[in-house]
Amino acid sequence: MAPPEVGGLIGNLIFVLFIGVLVFGIVGRIVADRKGDDRYVREIGNRISTLLVTMGVLGLILFFFSFEQIELFGARFWYVIWVIAVVVWSVRIVRYVKRDIPDMKARSESLRARAKYLPKPKPKKKRRR
Repeated sequence: MAPPEVGGLIGNLIFVLFIGVLVFGIVGRIVADRKGDDRYVREIGNRISTLLVTMGVLGLILFFFSFEQIELFGARFWYVIWVIAVVVWSVRIVRYVKRDIPDMKARSESLRARAKYLPKPKPKKKRRR
């Protein structure tokens, strides 16, 4: 339950890692929002940037607790839980990219192919006053 020493070179590297993850998440969010071409690419970018921002903030909170030597919240096992959470979240994003996006693209294509045979709604006439 003893918090790790986060001073010195190792502590600075951990701090820079968490700040870097947070900054990459913010930059990724800005870039993903400006890329309006493909909605699936934008969704992937948003999911990755959400992962990075969330884990960056949680990492900085964890680092703060370790720096202040708070026994429970600064304990070493939280770093392991943080890494496991990053891995699980990353696997879910990869599964979304590999499995879900092709299914959604196929469903969208089939709806588009079927919609060309359906009647289009008539445009509404403008009323004059």
